[in-house]
Amino acid sequence: MLPLKPIPLAMAAPPSLSCLLEEPRRLPPPPQDGTDREADWRDWAELPRDVLLAVLGRLDHIEILMGPDMVCSLWRRAATDEPELWRRIDMRFHYADGFYLNSRKLLQMVRAAMRRSAGRCEAFWGGSYVTERILSLVGNAAPSLKSLRLIECRDIVDLAFKLVITKFPMLEELEISNCMHRFPETLEVIGDVCPLLKRFRLSQRSFYSECVDDNAAMAIAKMSELRSLQLTANSLTNSGLELILNGCPLLESLDIRSCYHVCMDDEMQAKFARIKTLRHPEDSMDDYDLSFNYTIPRPCWSTEPIEYSMGCQSPY
Repeated sequence: MLPLKPIPLAMAAPPSLSCLLEEPRRLPPPPQDGTDREADWRDWAELPRDVLLAVLGRLDHIEILMGPDMVCSLWRRAATDEPELWRRIDMRFHYADGFYLNSRKLLQMVRAAMRRSAGRCEAFWGGSYVTERILSLVGNAAPSLKSLRLIECRDIVDLAFKLVITKFPMLEELEISNCMHRFPETLEVIGDVCPLLKRFRLSQRSFYSECVDDNAAMAIAKMSELRSLQLTANSLTNSGLELILNGCPLLESLDIRSCYHVCMDDEMQAKFARIKTLRHPEDSMDDYDLSFNYTIPRPCWSTEPIEYSMGCQSPY
């Protein structure tokens, strides 16, 4: 096989999605002007398969679909024929080499990724361009999905999500963070259609609201197998929190930062005795990993008005 010059994958021009199923093009031969020593050249096709899979495992799945497929036939086979590589698929909002994703492009990528997973995909993480059509595709192709994370999704609406979530009966982890729409009806059915759910994250972009709302808390109280719960910037009250504590007896980790309608008085503190990891409403957000923007006029635990705002950009 023709020796290929080692080039960083990130420098390669991204292929069009129509090329994902085509045979890879051969790279041009090395220059013959003597500028590069023969010892500097490597035949990448001779990499042991386990080493090659370790390399591919360090890339995210959009990078795999846009890069290694084009190196050589051996790399393409490794990226295509190894379902283990596609057991966990991370396609949160991604930008690579001037190539922006949209729902149409992502749909093609998800279809290719699901085909390569051969029904073994156990985790799917999606970003802003995920739609209910993409979720339905994942549900049909990954019946054993255990982890679903949706971050900053803007095209998924409650009624559609309520139907799609029924495709994930094996789900153990669910995240719905910073999405444009709210999902009250979906939350109502999660406890029934996802009976194995152990970790749930429901985070809002806005960190303070004067409106009190325990509807989400009442729905979460039906998720009896929960071990970990994050309700960042939720409008629940002490009553809603008590419903959760009573309905989720296995709960060990609770994050209610910026839930400013919860008053952490002595009586409330006593009810958290069994919680091993607890983040209070006023705890620092320094380690928060999503975008946020909030102003707190006067939380219930404060006797003085607080004027405070913070902004942070999402890593996606």
